[in-house]
Amino acid sequence: MQKNFGATQLFILVGLMTLILAPRPIAGALNLRTAARLDAAGNKTDAALAYATAAARIPWMPWLWVQAGRTAMDGGEAGNAISYFNKAADRHAITSSGWLSLGSAYQEQGQVSQAINAWKQALPLARADSFLAAAERSRGNFTEAIAYWRANITLEPESSAAHYSLGLLLAATAPGQANPELIRAVDLCTALEAPVQSLRTALNTAFLSDDRGYQFLVSGQALGALGEWDLAAEAFRNATISRPVYGEAWAWLGEAKQQQGLDGSLETEQAITFSPGSAMVQGLYGMFLQRQGKPSDALGAFQKAADLEPDNPGWQIALGSATEQTGDLVKAYGYYIKAVELAPADISTWQALVTFSVTNSVDVEQTGLPAARRLIGLAADDWQSFDLAGLAEFSLGNYSAAAVYLKKAAKIGPSEAAPALHLGLVFLQTGERNTAFSYLTLAKTLDPKGGYGLQAGRLLEQYFP
Repeated sequence: MQKNFGATQLFILVGLMTLILAPRPIAGALNLRTAARLDAAGNKTDAALAYATAAARIPWMPWLWVQAGRTAMDGGEAGNAISYFNKAADRHAITSSGWLSLGSAYQEQGQVSQAINAWKQALPLARADSFLAAAERSRGNFTEAIAYWRANITLEPESSAAHYSLGLLLAATAPGQANPELIRAVDLCTALEAPVQSLRTALNTAFLSDDRGYQFLVSGQALGALGEWDLAAEAFRNATISRPVYGEAWAWLGEAKQQQGLDGSLETEQAITFSPGSAMVQGLYGMFLQRQGKPSDALGAFQKAADLEPDNPGWQIALGSATEQTGDLVKAYGYYIKAVELAPADISTWQALVTFSVTNSVDVEQTGLPAARRLIGLAADDWQSFDLAGLAEFSLGNYSAAAVYLKKAAKIGPSEAAPALHLGLVFLQTGERNTAFSYLTLAKTLDPKGGYGLQAGRLLEQYFP
């Protein structure tokens, strides 16, 4: 006979289910406590794994997957973070800020398209707009980048970075619209005054002409001077569109591409074809040939540039550099001397002369050191002036004098690795190992992936194993 399923049996069933299921949430709670402890201790890798384990064992707390993702990101594990964030997204538990973090994780993995898709889910957060703007710029989608920066400014009108970034993009694509954004950027952040002033000066000069190609050319040169070579290339490209046979624009486009690690040979050839009588085209062609390891060929181009503009010290420096590469130091010395004679008030000519003298140990006492002292007189607020003077004294074995100059350089440029490295070399020579160690460590810290930092690292390994 069939029995009714009564209250007693229901109670027993619930009890059995509790006994069966309880270990998972209990274990999850323990995982959560462990994760919090590891997180507080700075062990992000294990903390992220503990958060993820807790999330798997406590399904009604799916936001723990987001916490696992963020902790994994803090631990430098973007791949794991992506997995955790996506589990949160599958459970509809990811927030807008979580989408931002997921996008950043994708970006760290080089998956830009996925990053963009994630950041779009975070809209209308202002940071999402800024991330999207930067990503689209990196892909060369300048129109989209401009639109995202405008959206960002709508949400954050007081963001100096947004106004500045938008101003740079407009300088490359629509120079006539750039100034208001650049001015607003400086109003909000005076630290931007120097780069903005140089760009605005160039733009104002450009608009003295009605030639649209020339306007883009000048704007591109200013962007290049700021190191914004992707935008400079876009400006030069627009100049060639405005004037298809504009040799100087083609030459600068080739230079901008090379600065980005691209080829640029086609553009350089176009420049020579269209404007062989331009000193600038010949000069940029010479630089192209130098990068190709053809200093002798570069000399020919630089000589043409110098013949076209005999009073331009820059071509003398270029001739000196190319001649130096061929090994003819006597002839190179003559070019550097002529450069300072042509422009005795130009610090770049004295910098070139001192660098040549010190690097090649050419007449340092009679030429290099006096030139360095002259450079200090012209640019006493430039750390490079004192750094070069210090190197000149160092090459002559005058270590005390070198230290004085180099300490001054380090004081003027506290974030520069070169003076720190050179001070480390000085104190190695004088046997002051502890001081040398401190300066070499500082140089490595200031320039961890650059030439100065790598050299400092090698010296640390050699002398302080």
